[in-house]
Amino acid sequence: MFIISSLEILFKEGGLTAFFIVGSGLALIILAFTKINYLYFRLRPAGDNNLKEISKLVLKKEYTTAIQVCNGARNVPEFDVIKSGLMAVDGGREAMKSSLGSAVVEVMKNCEKGIQFISLIASVATLLGLLGTISGLMKTFAALRDIDPAKKAELLGTGISEAMTATAAGLIVGISAMVVYTLCTQKIDQIVGQSKKTGFDLITLVEQSERS
Repeated sequence: MFIISSLEILFKEGGLTAFFIVGSGLALIILAFTKINYLYFRLRPAGDNNLKEISKLVLKKEYTTAIQVCNGARNVPEFDVIKSGLMAVDGGREAMKSSLGSAVVEVMKNCEKGIQFISLIASVATLLGLLGTISGLMKTFAALRDIDPAKKAELLGTGISEAMTATAAGLIVGISAMVVYTLCTQKIDQIVGQSKKTGFDLITLVEQSERS
């Protein structure tokens, strides 16, 4: 009920920019749900036990079995990196490093997909609120020039109400977008950082297995 009544007030008093602000808010909700669901719930960590199992297999040079373990789990970025590196082991150290780097870039690409639009919404919504403020004040002052002095106070109140309503709506959407963007980027940094570490650890394990 609160959301519905707030939207009614926004559409009634926010002017034309209110429709654009609501549109950007709806886009933010869709993007936020999609990215947070993907980063926080769909993608899963490898887990210490699984990583230890793979480490033992690599040290024994049982690379095919390690790859099968990676294939047994979906939506685990660390396993994708490990699998990519192990599949390039026979090509030499440089080939392995190149494959690991490509896998990490792919992980980063998948995580960052769509994140730039959330940042864009944060900027655009704030600017739309400012545009609504200016539009409301311009209409108010333009109308005040040729109106009965007795009605000036009423018209001034209406114009200021439109300006402030648009400003508040734009700031709410903009701040919400900034919060979502920060949550997503922090999670992305964590996922990519862990994937890089896993790649470095894999190189170390392969070198140890070849020395033994």
